[in-house]
Amino acid sequence: MTTNFNNTPVQRYSKRPYFIGLLFFTAILFLNFKLPAQSNENILKAVALEKIAMFITWPGETDATKQSQDFVIAVLANKKFGNILEDVYRDKKIKDKPVSVILISNIDELATCDILFIPSIETNELQYVLDGLKGKPILTISDSEGFAESGCFINFYEFENKLRFEINQKEMLNTGFSIDSRLLRVSKVINPL
Repeated sequence: MTTNFNNTPVQRYSKRPYFIGLLFFTAILFLNFKLPAQSNENILKAVALEKIAMFITWPGETDATKQSQDFVIAVLANKKFGNILEDVYRDKKIKDKPVSVILISNIDELATCDILFIPSIETNELQYVLDGLKGKPILTISDSEGFAESGCFINFYEFENKLRFEINQKEMLNTGFSIDSRLLRVSKVINPL
């Protein structure tokens, strides 16, 4: 503890814990992982879902709802990625909830989930999916070029042989999601506010 010019005690707060936390977060968000093969890339995407979810608050999320049910990840028409998610999240949790993975072949089969992973589909199909989810508290994540610009909330992409992601900030906030500023700092922001 130090004193100011009036000899009044002044407590100093270290920036070190904040810096270490930010450094840890950046490292966790896979910014330095190389992408040697498609299966490794899919594993990185699967792991990244948990890391991203840690820094997002869903609309209506309260302490009671955080503990109430499974964290559900739906995968649209991509059995291979669904299997990877099941392997990665077997006996693991996201937001302190057990993870359930469901595979759907079309959006009409979806009752509710926390995250919907949308693989490469035609743009008109994407619009149909997004229109069906309008206003629902479902985090849409994809891995196709241009999908964030088309209204998907988060999109994975490769840059300089590394896995990155972009966030459509305007769409997420309009739906009621809250995004931690630390997540925005390590992403490419589409439609910033």
